Amino acid sequence: MKAHISKLAAAALLAAVSLLFTSCFYMPGVSGRGMARAAVSPSPLPPPNVTSIALIVGGPGMNTITQSIAVGNTTTTLSVPSGIGRTFTLLENTPSATLIGTATVDLSPGETKEIPLTPTTGASQIVVPDNLNGLLTQISDMTGTGWTTLGITSPYAVDFDEQGRMYVATSASVVEISDITNKSATTVGSSTQGLPIKAIAVDRVRGLIYFTDGSTNLYSVQITPTLGTQQSVPLSNLGITPFVTGIAVDPDGFLYVANTYPTASILKVDVSTFASPKVVMSYSGSLIYPWDVLVNGGYVYISDFTARQIVRLDKNLAFVDSISGYGGDSFFGPERFVAILNKPITVIDEATGKDRLVSFNDMSGAGWTTYGSTGSGTPGLFMFYIS
Repeated sequence: MKAHISKLAAAALLAAVSLLFTSCFYMPGVSGRGMARAAVSPSPLPPPNVTSIALIVGGPGMNTITQSIAVGNTTTTLSVPSGIGRTFTLLENTPSATLIGTATVDLSPGETKEIPLTPTTGASQIVVPDNLNGLLTQISDMTGTGWTTLGITSPYAVDFDEQGRMYVATSASVVEISDITNKSATTVGSSTQGLPIKAIAVDRVRGLIYFTDGSTNLYSVQITPTLGTQQSVPLSNLGITPFVTGIAVDPDGFLYVANTYPTASILKVDVSTFASPKVVMSYSGSLIYPWDVLVNGGYVYISDFTARQIVRLDKNLAFVDSISGYGGDSFFGPERFVAILNKPITVIDEATGKDRLVSFNDMSGAGWTTYGSTGSGTPGLFMFYIS
């Protein structure tokens, strides 16, 4: 798996370096002369499945420093040119995710400064629930690099917590695994009716996971720092006849619910008091069958399966734009969003006898790339939700 791990690290490194260069500026006379010492330590300590660690330091008037750190080191001390706005970015790579921690400080000549960083999940491999094949499949890019599978009964959806652990919706429960290489799964919640779990969403800020069987209940469980007690509330409390296939959480803790029947709609729900959820706004527009919902970069994306399009809304659920294809290639039927932490929008796209992934950089269709076809037993073959 070294190839695809290093590829994820390189991608995250490039993004971080780009951020540093675009966010910094040089002001003559304010960069200090001489060197300072920086003692960098992650808090909490890296998860046990971290495979590599990298540190990037940049700022006005200095060349960017990149340094590999041995896994197991608790503190790394290095010399850095003194000056204002020294930004430290720590990247911790697991087999399936990259945790990113940043801090910006001013350094005076000759001083030694302790710099605690708190890395949290900021990017992931492309992890795909290959439902009908009974596999969780991971690739590094849209050419299938690093194809790796893990057998799981009827995987339906995947999300990550702030420490890079994966949560997988299965036939009637939600399980936690550390990464694609870990065959040991811990059940964190289940449907009280024994129904298949249709959608999950992790609130990485508050350490919560929400999941639903789609037709009866919405569930919530505290997953960090320790596992809590499962709570449930009837989906009918949202004022709908529920047929839910997708949910998502924004950084403010609001839950977005994709409901398909009898009225296709997206609901924005205040779940701060979980026992009494409140719908604060909704959107129907021209939606026909909203399969999934994603919050990314301040926008809400909806995969409208039957309309064969992805719709973008702002967080007040006002329509922004939509995309149905690019360059003569149209969606078969967009369903589950995957790699939801990454900048490109990547979605499962299928119809009867047609299974693939589609990825694109923005709603103009730039970077439109497809990967995969229908089948099993060979890299590049999928059987998602439609037999």
